[in-house]
Amino acid sequence: MRAVPEVSRTFAADLRSVGEARRFLRDALTGWGTDGYDLGAPQVLTELATNAALHARSDYTVHVRLDVGSLLVEVSDSSPVRPHQPRYGDDATTGRGIAMVEALSRTWGVQAGPTGKTVWSMVVPDDQVLLGIDDGVVASPVRPAALPGRRATRRTGGAGRATVLAA
Repeated sequence: MRAVPEVSRTFAADLRSVGEARRFLRDALTGWGTDGYDLGAPQVLTELATNAALHARSDYTVHVRLDVGSLLVEVSDSSPVRPHQPRYGDDATTGRGIAMVEALSRTWGVQAGPTGKTVWSMVVPDDQVLLGIDDGVVASPVRPAALPGRRATRRTGGAGRATVLAA
């Protein structure tokens, strides 16, 4: 039985650490010999790490596990506050990150912990993501049930502009 590739690292509560977290992800994927997550995984990680550094204002731990057909990306921080989709105007330049996580994930959610929370995402491979323009509705591929022990969060119809369809 082959071990499931996974890796974790803790980063400082600083926006400069988000780039380090992306390099960490890229190095892990390269080390595992997979190149099917160059689009969605870095975007999801960027959003989750930015939220941890900016909003939770705490050091955060990135955990990545390569599963068959998806990549688990988790970011744990010390804030109990759950991420939410703010309501900004159509011309706002901020506030679409959680919609992007939703669009690039097979499923995602938040798991409360004794010292904060973990926001997790099962990122679909790039060849299963097709981005297009829509009238402000985010659609996504079929989403299986949440991971065991984790509660799924599903949001659609936010301020996002991408339509994601199964390829």
